[in-house]
Amino acid sequence: MKLSASKLAQWCVQGDHYSIALCDNHLIFESKQLTETVPFAIWDGQCRLSRGLLWGKVTFIVSPSDQPARSISVYGLPWQDLTAFVSRITDAYQLWLGKQQNRFMLVEHELIALRDEIGAHKGYLRDADLRQWMNKANKQIEELGVHPQVAALANPELYQSLFVWLQNGSAMRDARNVRWKKNELTRWSQWFDGIESSPLNLSQRQAVLMDDNHNLLLAGAGSGKTSVLMARTQYLVASEQATADRIVMLAFGKKASEEMSQRLNAAGLKDVHVATFHSFATRVIKEITGSAPVLSPLATDEEAKLTWMTLWLAENLSQPAVEKRWLKHLTQWQISGLSSERALAEQAHEPRLHKWLWRQVDLLIQQDKSQSAFRGLVKGDARAESEFAMVWPLMRSYQQHLSQANEHDFNSLIKTATKLLSKKSSTFAAQYDHIMVDEYQDISPSRMAMLEALCGGKRERSPSLFAVGDDWQAIYRFAGSDVSLTTDFLTRFSAGVIGYLDVTYRFHSQIGAVANPFIQVNPKQITKPLNSQKEQKKKGVHLLASESIEETLAKLANTVGDRDVSLMMIGRQHSCKPADLSSWQARWPAINMTFVTAHASKGLEADFTFILDMNEGVFPANSHNEGLEFALLSVDGEMVHAEERRLFYVALTRAKQECWIFCQPEKASEFVKELWQGDYPVTVKLPKKALHSSL
Repeated sequence: MKLSASKLAQWCVQGDHYSIALCDNHLIFESKQLTETVPFAIWDGQCRLSRGLLWGKVTFIVSPSDQPARSISVYGLPWQDLTAFVSRITDAYQLWLGKQQNRFMLVEHELIALRDEIGAHKGYLRDADLRQWMNKANKQIEELGVHPQVAALANPELYQSLFVWLQNGSAMRDARNVRWKKNELTRWSQWFDGIESSPLNLSQRQAVLMDDNHNLLLAGAGSGKTSVLMARTQYLVASEQATADRIVMLAFGKKASEEMSQRLNAAGLKDVHVATFHSFATRVIKEITGSAPVLSPLATDEEAKLTWMTLWLAENLSQPAVEKRWLKHLTQWQISGLSSERALAEQAHEPRLHKWLWRQVDLLIQQDKSQSAFRGLVKGDARAESEFAMVWPLMRSYQQHLSQANEHDFNSLIKTATKLLSKKSSTFAAQYDHIMVDEYQDISPSRMAMLEALCGGKRERSPSLFAVGDDWQAIYRFAGSDVSLTTDFLTRFSAGVIGYLDVTYRFHSQIGAVANPFIQVNPKQITKPLNSQKEQKKKGVHLLASESIEETLAKLANTVGDRDVSLMMIGRQHSCKPADLSSWQARWPAINMTFVTAHASKGLEADFTFILDMNEGVFPANSHNEGLEFALLSVDGEMVHAEERRLFYVALTRAKQECWIFCQPEKASEFVKELWQGDYPVTVKLPKKALHSSL
């Protein structure tokens, strides 16, 4: 059944629709450009007629499920036929609608069950929870043959409560989770007040409630991240969202892992699986394969590793072709511990050579690329190409040794566990609901791959990843960590959630006013709030000459009197340790003095800090712009000294009360110059003439 405009009318309406037809519960509209088919399911059943001077027009409102409602008008129709035609298609629609409503009555209970399922969800509604329900609901509605238009007419309340989730799922989920969090904050308010030694602040409470599929909590220096990890674990169990044995807590070091275990045991949660990445990888391998992996003595015994490397070097450097390659390298570049003045094989035992070689081997193993990929990485850097040609055979021999002995080192534990999890994730990881990671900013690509395998796979509900870290304190690039895995968290996990601990309890506002802007000079660091609980007007960071260290100590001792206070002396290298430290301690016993390197200071705090030898070439350390290590560790687009800037931030934020920075004015570090010249609230007790001369 079809009604069309006359030839003259078609010419007059130009590009508009000029024809309408009814065919198998569909309306078909024609224009000169296209033919459009509209099923009854998206039509509201109404025809809006208007009569012109010569012809009539009819307008239909259609509402596709994935598009806004719109109108379709047909022009130039003969009026005497139009009213009868409209009556027939309206009758056809009512007949179709009646059949659909009868069908709807038969399946209405199934739609109600779908609605109740999403409404009855307990706890935080994760992105994956919503997507899983929406996929199920859309599939079921399609199988039932239910049209939204029919549901809206037959049961408006059900339509509003069910189809609004299908059409605006993300907004509905966000609103629901906001209400849920608000209710939980009220319900658990007293519990949050008493679970730690001090009541949790608002950002800490909100962090405890984070429970999407992928969560990153950015926890600034001194903001209480450990309290949040402990509180969240206890909250999950207390709220019956998980049992202790279904929670995994991963740490990078054995000491941190043991401290977490002790605190959880004291809280009655001994069944939480606390482990380092390596011990967890060992468990994965043992459970999936049925046998425990064997760690090679080369990984656990330094003497055994050095002996093996000495034998390899003695054998390989005795070969003329290998010796020739190494000697050619030495004509252009130095290798620590190796001299071209002696036979190379005779120097195979040299400790400095061992240290340099193993550093390169370790970096190659961590990056886990093919030989051709590494060649592409070092191409164009003559030194890197030469060093790679020397080191690659050693790395391959080492890996072959492990393979032939059926043994592992720490890197291969992670890689083997990752491969097994990729195949068995749905069964192994099904025993866990929550994976928590401390110091996430230190994550390496290989550890990240293991986490993805653990939290991925096809299963009804994957474990939730809860990562806690601070990209401002990412200082272990030399050990394989990749800060971009933190800064690009939302690129990797597009539906991830980032939260912040926005209050530091360690340092006052004047130290924060120096440290926080300093680290954010790097545009690749995540901008986030970090407010000091303690406000102070007096400046807390001071720039002084190295020759005034003892004088500053004497003034500090006079100020603190008999009070016991702690003073942490921080140096970029071990060589920065003052020779007079023991005599100073004996002279001023009320001041508990310690020395640590900047890297070792991470996680520590003291009442006062001295940052020593802030001199050119020391802090920031000189970096090479060539060679294998540079090629393996360089990051495209990263600002100069980005890692050293983060390391200095760590040193700056160890002090609770005051921080003194010492340098030789004529050799002042560029970081010292930046603090002096920039808009930082620091006191400068350096001769300006010397500072100017160092610019």
